[in-house]
Amino acid sequence: MVNPLLKALSWPYGAVVLLRNWCYDRRIFKTHRLPAVIISVGNLSAGGTGKTPVTLALAQLLKSPPYACKLAILSRGYRRKSKGFQWVSSGAEPLCDWEASGDEPQIFARRLPGVPVAVDADRVRGGAALIKEFSPQIMLLDDGFQHRRLARDLDIVLIDPQRDLTDHLLPRGLLREPVSSLKRAHLLFLMAQEPESPAFGESWKYCASHYGEDRLIACRSKRSRCYEARSGKEIEMESLSGARLLPFCGIAKPENFVLTLGQLGAEIPLVIRFRDHHVYDLRDVERMATVYAKHKANYLITTEKDAVKLGGLFHALPILVLQTEIEWLRGFENLQRELNRILAPSGEKNA
Repeated sequence: MVNPLLKALSWPYGAVVLLRNWCYDRRIFKTHRLPAVIISVGNLSAGGTGKTPVTLALAQLLKSPPYACKLAILSRGYRRKSKGFQWVSSGAEPLCDWEASGDEPQIFARRLPGVPVAVDADRVRGGAALIKEFSPQIMLLDDGFQHRRLARDLDIVLIDPQRDLTDHLLPRGLLREPVSSLKRAHLLFLMAQEPESPAFGESWKYCASHYGEDRLIACRSKRSRCYEARSGKEIEMESLSGARLLPFCGIAKPENFVLTLGQLGAEIPLVIRFRDHHVYDLRDVERMATVYAKHKANYLITTEKDAVKLGGLFHALPILVLQTEIEWLRGFENLQRELNRILAPSGEKNA
């Protein structure tokens, strides 16, 4: 049953969102354009759609031929302890810890050598600082769909097809904007953990009829490598078939992590769940050590996002980290077309 208070509060929230978007659409609120190609990766809902792996995949794609572009990444740095502008990486190694940057920017800094990373809630200020210092051709704006003050050349919105298309606005549901806002996106990424399911097929048809199939891309997260948290030693994923694993994570959609783990053929007696962006402490070490011993597990296993927050106290535990990457399932040519459009010389863009 819907909480009537949450339902009532969603109305003024929705009114504010609509008014704000109306002001930007009619240029009452000013947007700022920076001297770089801006690609925004965002979503409609509050977390859990896969922005981090998609941003990583785009960065890796744009760094490689035939694009071979000079990149930078700007994020808000959700739940970080620092304020204002913060350098995360100059492209060589992290310049701060996860507490100063937030957990997701640390992943960008570690996984993308040669790509500077910064965080700033003021995207115009943060973008200007990145451009002044590094002169990137392209800046990826992580979690940028609602940050309309910074003009962008390509707006990518990730959709959880099982949730977002029928959900409600905050606080009744998890939507930050109404589904009608998808009309201003250039590309819609449907995150398909189960692409063969009838439900996903219906979502694809719905989006194709409302927004055009040439704007749709289907993709999903898949496992790419596994390593020991303590040493970084690579673990062959085939060796985990039949192993007894205890997953733990503090992410918005732990079920996707469990689904990915299930493909390893491992035995999973239970999942230790924490709230999204959980900060681990000594009590968590003790809890996991107890559960690990009780279930006679071979390993504990967690996500890359959680691993960046595990301090030295966790080194006594046999923890594995599962790293994922994006698999393009359908519509990749739509992404290629849009990248070619925004990267074309100015004369060709206007032709």
